[in-house]
Amino acid sequence: MQSYSRGIRSLRGLLVELIGLYRRQTRDIPLQVSQALEIQRDTVAAIEELRGAPLMDCDILEIGPGQTRLFLMATGLTNRAIGVDMERTPDRLGPAALWRIWRQNGSLRLVKTLGRSVMGIDRRTRAELARQLGVRPAQLHNRIVQGDAQALPFEDSSFDAVVSTSVFEHLEHPDQAAAEVARVLRPGGVARMITHLYTSHTGAHDTRLFLDPHALPPWPHLRAGTRDMVQSNSYLNEWRLADYRRAFKDQWPGHSDWLGIEDYPAQSDLDRLRAAGELEGFVDDELRASVLITSWRKPGG
Repeated sequence: MQSYSRGIRSLRGLLVELIGLYRRQTRDIPLQVSQALEIQRDTVAAIEELRGAPLMDCDILEIGPGQTRLFLMATGLTNRAIGVDMERTPDRLGPAALWRIWRQNGSLRLVKTLGRSVMGIDRRTRAELARQLGVRPAQLHNRIVQGDAQALPFEDSSFDAVVSTSVFEHLEHPDQAAAEVARVLRPGGVARMITHLYTSHTGAHDTRLFLDPHALPPWPHLRAGTRDMVQSNSYLNEWRLADYRRAFKDQWPGHSDWLGIEDYPAQSDLDRLRAAGELEGFVDDELRASVLITSWRKPGG
């Protein structure tokens, strides 16, 4: 798993990221928490359907829970949930914690972490999550273990479910991570992964496109004439849809998946660019879909 700071090109890129973070995260925290809980409930429902049993009193691993950790905290109310991430951001940022973040992840990541703290984003988000769940903030726990998704620091058959959202595209070797997921799952356990596709319109992780999909031309990172306009905010492995499906088929035999198709850019935008001789070599699905959602039940159990 690559350091967050390696993908940001310049101080200008950092400022764009921080401004975008503030605008996105403070615009409507109740709505964002509500949407995150909807995804969490959908994920839990999908896991329960594959397990054939409620997801209660289970051991759950989230790979790359990020800084808000909403899924981890919500699911952890009725389960033993743990997250694994390359960076462990403490609830309180003392000098020792800041030094560790700078040493392990670089100055750019340190500035972003400080920015979230100063803006109070995480504190406000946690309070809103507790309100919507009908619990006290102190009841929300988020245990994080520092580690690499490609070499998980857990014993074989440790978990009943493993989930991940928008992480595999940041891994240097997603196939190794898929093998690790299979290893740490118990027989009958379920994997549920949401992967942001690099070939999608927002696949380069340019913050401007997350704020406004019309901020840049369609698929700017895939076109020679617009590629230099893009400012990626993180390391990306640039795997394509076929690469993920091949790796998941090898490691998770019998898995199922579906694509989340975006409204913009529309099929008409794609047809126009193809008529101009652009985006050759890409199939429609990998361009129109923003995410690949993959589910797998480990045999046995």
